Amino acid sequence: MRDSSDRWSLSRRAFLQLARVCAGGAAFSLLAACGRANAPNAPGQAPPEPTVHVLEQIGTPSANSAVAAAATSVPATRGEPKGRLVYAYSTTIPPAWLDPQENPPQVTPYLVAYAVHDALVKPMPGNPLAPSLAESYEIAPDYKSATFKLRPGIKFHDGSAVTSEDVKFTFENYRGAGAKVLHDKTDSVELVDDRTIRFHFKDPFLDFMVLYGSPASGAGWIVPKAYYQKVGPDGFKQAPIGAGPYRFVRQQLGVQIELEAFGEYWRKTPSVKTLVLKGVPEDSTRAAILQTGEADMTIIPSTLIDTIRRDPRYHFVPTRSAATWLECVPDRPDSPLSDIRVRQAISLAVDRKALNDAEMAGMSPIGGNWIPEEYAGAIARPVPPFDLAKARQLLTEAGVASGFDVGNITPLPPYFSWAERVASQLRAVNIRTGVQQLERATFYEKLAPGPDRLKGFVLQFSGAPGDAASRIRENAVCKGTFSGLCTDEVDSRMAKYDASTDPTERRRLLEEVQNYLLDNFIMLPVARNVILNAAGPRLVNTPTDVIGAIPQYPFAGPYEDIQMKD
Repeated sequence: MRDSSDRWSLSRRAFLQLARVCAGGAAFSLLAACGRANAPNAPGQAPPEPTVHVLEQIGTPSANSAVAAAATSVPATRGEPKGRLVYAYSTTIPPAWLDPQENPPQVTPYLVAYAVHDALVKPMPGNPLAPSLAESYEIAPDYKSATFKLRPGIKFHDGSAVTSEDVKFTFENYRGAGAKVLHDKTDSVELVDDRTIRFHFKDPFLDFMVLYGSPASGAGWIVPKAYYQKVGPDGFKQAPIGAGPYRFVRQQLGVQIELEAFGEYWRKTPSVKTLVLKGVPEDSTRAAILQTGEADMTIIPSTLIDTIRRDPRYHFVPTRSAATWLECVPDRPDSPLSDIRVRQAISLAVDRKALNDAEMAGMSPIGGNWIPEEYAGAIARPVPPFDLAKARQLLTEAGVASGFDVGNITPLPPYFSWAERVASQLRAVNIRTGVQQLERATFYEKLAPGPDRLKGFVLQFSGAPGDAASRIRENAVCKGTFSGLCTDEVDSRMAKYDASTDPTERRRLLEEVQNYLLDNFIMLPVARNVILNAAGPRLVNTPTDVIGAIPQYPFAGPYEDIQMKD
């Protein structure tokens, strides 16, 4: 196991070598640059540096070439699976997560997807675009087609073969994050033969592999056509059939999903027989079931970091995840939020360091952009200042010296304490607001653009994988999946970006969009969230080999690599 300095010194060279092999110099590729090995920390020792998931931009359109990459190399063991792994997550687990056809632009549904389903290409440890159900793929030099060759003998959990017809059906019926740009830019899907499928694009589609080969969308995660048509979307969510390492057994709606090892998974048979994904929103309950052994992995609150680190039986693995921002979009013309001075005052009133210290034990790099700086195309900005005197001055200049009311701050569940702290900080400048608590599924529903979209402040925690462009498409363009914004300044530039094949122009347009949103205080960066993962004593693996090991994915996986003591 390399330490963090070894990994970082190798990361740039290894990434470029990997990109040439598995992405043929494509415009965007993924890199996992993982944190240090996680031995138990001595009392008083500083927390380990969080694992970082990196998305970088490399090459130029002319550099693209054929791809024939091997999958991540692991022993394809076919021993008898044994034992049980209980993974307690920090919110409810909605049935919608069982259907990749409806994936939102969030990373959390992949808690289920990496177990039940499989993709043609997906991020895996050491390989940001690992061929999975596809044994190879090729992106045309002009970026106007992409061809995938399926592995021989791959099966769904019901024993039926995974065919190119299933791939075509999945793509054409996909309706989740990124669906509009994928469908708008695709001219046709050709079934070359039972194992070969070719996508033809209307124009050069430089972002195709970012959207299709990373969890920026769920379009590449294949569902069985015959079964999906038979049971429909609602039936599929109740009893899904996938092609992943674990098959569905049963679920208790919103509470837990029980899965069983699939012995015919192409990569390897999981060593753990039963995998239980349990939704436990209460911090104290998750911590308690980890300590009693009822759960083997979970996410702990910051208040328990020292307790877990002091106990040599447990492993603490922090991973950087979502960029967190306060969406500051006026919902009516006469709103005080329509004034840029008011929006700037709100930014100045947020004490980001205090939030970091309280919620993440000071481990967040905070950041000055609402898009993680390591995402391809993201710009680096300084952390916004905290200055109550300046905030009050701006509110006076805007004619609201006595403050005003904003209905609510609505955070992504379960981050209610974050919203309470922000609301308390805003009250210091007489901006009065409460905190609205929703279930996660309801929160996502109410983020959709339209007259019923969330009003007031929205505290976003978006771990959506991909790059800067995919983050903007989903959160800042007209009719983006979660967008409350619709401005020509953003939409016109993104339309030019999608039509361009010039790397310099594309980079400039992305920078202009981000600077517009930040300079006008529409997206107010708050912090970079850190997932505080903890594992119990039954875990056999080196923790960082199976927690935060997958690029842009801050949780446990691959599940088939996890080994547990009996």
